[in-house]
Formats: sequence, structure tokens, C-alpha cells
Amino acid sequence: MTSVTLLRRKGRAVGFEATEHAGYAHEGSDIVCSAVSALTITAVNGMTEYLKLPVGVESGDGYLYCELGADVSEADWQRAEILLETMILGLKAIARDYGDYLSTTEREV
Repeated sequence: MTSVTLLRRKGRAVGFEATEHAGYAHEGSDIVCSAVSALTITAVNGMTEYLKLPVGVESGDGYLYCELGADVSEADWQRAEILLETMILGLKAIARDYGDYLSTTEREV
């Protein structure tokens, strides 16, 4: 099961951690894993490539971690938060239909 944890600082979205493979189907055919990957990687690319924000990113097999730097301006935080909150809306929609393969949680950091 894939687990995505939205990271919050003072209640506001600052990043996420995605772990494990969904296990819905074989590698290369897993629509849940593909959907989660598309949403999470798009959020990272939006923050790093489009908004040019200081973002810590770690990735590995079945793992993606992304956290916005603590020293960003309020305006940049707001823009990043739009991407992160939109990502989590998409993930929660997937979890409603594929709850055996995806869970979402939130954690204060």
C-alpha cells in the first residue's frame, strides 16, 4: 500500500512523504502507483522548476520526500501551498476509490 503523508508547519502545507508501492497491479501496470507518482512528481516539479523555490527532495525506489525550506517568503509559501493542497485533493480522491492501495495522512513538523 502507498502511504502519502502531508507535512504541515503551523497547520500549513509544507511538503509530503510518499512511501511504498501501491500493489494494485504488477510494476508498469499499476494505475494507482502511476496516479500517485504523477501527482506527487508534478507538485515537486511545480515548486522546483516553475516557482524556483528552495525545496528539499529525496527519492528512491517507492519513496519520495519533499519539504519546502523554512526560510521562504510568505508569498512563496502561499504559492507552494496551492500546489500541495491541490495534490492532496487529488490523492484523497484516488484513496476514496482505491483505499486498499492508498492512504493519506497529515503530520505537523
